[in-house]
Amino acid sequence: MTITKICIAGNFSIAIECTKFLAKNFKNIEIFSITNQNDNSEDTFQPSFKKFCKKNKIQIITLEESYNLKNMIFFSLHFDKIIKIENFKTSKLYNIHFSLLPKYKGMHTTAWPILNGDFETGVTLHKIDNGIDTGSIISQLKFPINISDNAEMVFLNYLKYGLILFKKKIHQIIKGQYKYKKQPLLNSTYYSKKSLNFKNIRINFNKTAFEVHNQIRSMIFEYYQLPIFKKNKIISSKISSKRSTFKPGTILNKNRQRMIISTIDYNLHLRIK
Repeated sequence: MTITKICIAGNFSIAIECTKFLAKNFKNIEIFSITNQNDNSEDTFQPSFKKFCKKNKIQIITLEESYNLKNMIFFSLHFDKIIKIENFKTSKLYNIHFSLLPKYKGMHTTAWPILNGDFETGVTLHKIDNGIDTGSIISQLKFPINISDNAEMVFLNYLKYGLILFKKKIHQIIKGQYKYKKQPLLNSTYYSKKSLNFKNIRINFNKTAFEVHNQIRSMIFEYYQLPIFKKNKIISSKISSKRSTFKPGTILNKNRQRMIISTIDYNLHLRIK
């Protein structure tokens, strides 16, 4: 009887829930795990994949050890290392990327769709090649970005829809019965790690309310950072229907919980911490 080796590389709830799904729904499989470098077995705003694997006796291996596993199915689920396909003895290498490829290859896929004023994003299951998120697309799921959604909300939706996509396609992946298509050339975008500096967040109020609102909510991810204006940490933003008549960036009203700021066209109501 053939045993299928499946390696889950990544972190957070998506790696945990996908591993649970495999263990519960498939027989004759052997599950391996590779945890992210910064996973120290402690739960944060997300549960630790390493902690889960240790508790449930899921074998933890290194990326280098996975290279020698023949006929293995490898899944990257928010994994933090670059994959070089020539190192593996298997070609069954897959990734769930947090964007609707070919848009938003690379990093900061929670922030850039908001910054660019998109009203939808999604997750993409694709084959891994030696490019950065350039492999052929197997399947995608879309979800809306609401006007009040911030970066943290979008990220949690990535985890949610990524799990749904995994459950939907894993049977086909294991059987090798799936279709795929090359990524289109048009509308392809890429952002590097250095494309945004979260340690030096500056809000440019000399923009429309919609643009400033997008700047603010694209940076709201409380576990990691919050945008700051005049030493006030901003936890939410809302566009007012009232036209701005003062210089952009003027504080029109302020108390301990809120402040109203002018922009090029409409005022913004900001909740502060």
